[in-house]
Amino acid sequence: MGFKLSLILGGLLLATASSSFWYIDRLQDQISVLKGNQIALESSIKQQNESIKQHLTKQKQTQEQVNLLTAKNQEAQREVNKLKNTFAKHDLDNLALAKPKLIENIVNKGTKKVKEELIALTNPSQFDDEESNNS
Repeated sequence: MGFKLSLILGGLLLATASSSFWYIDRLQDQISVLKGNQIALESSIKQQNESIKQHLTKQKQTQEQVNLLTAKNQEAQREVNKLKNTFAKHDLDNLALAKPKLIENIVNKGTKKVKEELIALTNPSQFDDEESNNS
């Protein structure tokens, strides 16, 4: 009976040892997969961080352009208000009837100036020039 018991216990010991080696081998495979996943995730995180930095830089440039355009808009509004006040002070009807050529020349010069300024403000290449100057 003692011999049978030692054979059974020896068999159980052998089965336990072999299953332990199999389990350790499986764990090593899982560790290798997890290390590969970690490397892939670190690479992805690095790419996303670079993308975020680029986006923030572009956002800063866009905000600077918006601020510049806002300042130009405010200056234009001040000029418009100044012109409104100037026109409010003068009776152009009587002046136009008395000296039509004078009024025509003044209006033509002003219209030409406004046209040139409008062309300059709406020129899309001005933004390209500013970007190349900032670089």
